[in-house]
Amino acid sequence: MERRLIAGTPYRKLLTAPRPVAEGMKARLEARGIPVVLETPFSGLPEAALGTYMGDVALWVPETLWGEAEALMEEGIP
Repeated sequence: MERRLIAGTPYRKLLTAPRPVAEGMKARLEARGIPVVLETPFSGLPEAALGTYMGDVALWVPETLWGEAEALMEEGIP
């Protein structure tokens, strides 16, 4: 399980998926109040900011909310 600090908060990787799938998961999780950070292999470059990269990206959530995020994914998030 991968962990890292993002802006001083411990985050844990929830999944790696193609960008369109990860963006959908991000929107659904954020609608439930769970902050999400997407990380492309090009972090810091225009592809990351513009959203033009459609390959696999990592989806990170705060470690304290990881269990809730995982449970929502297992439910198939409506």
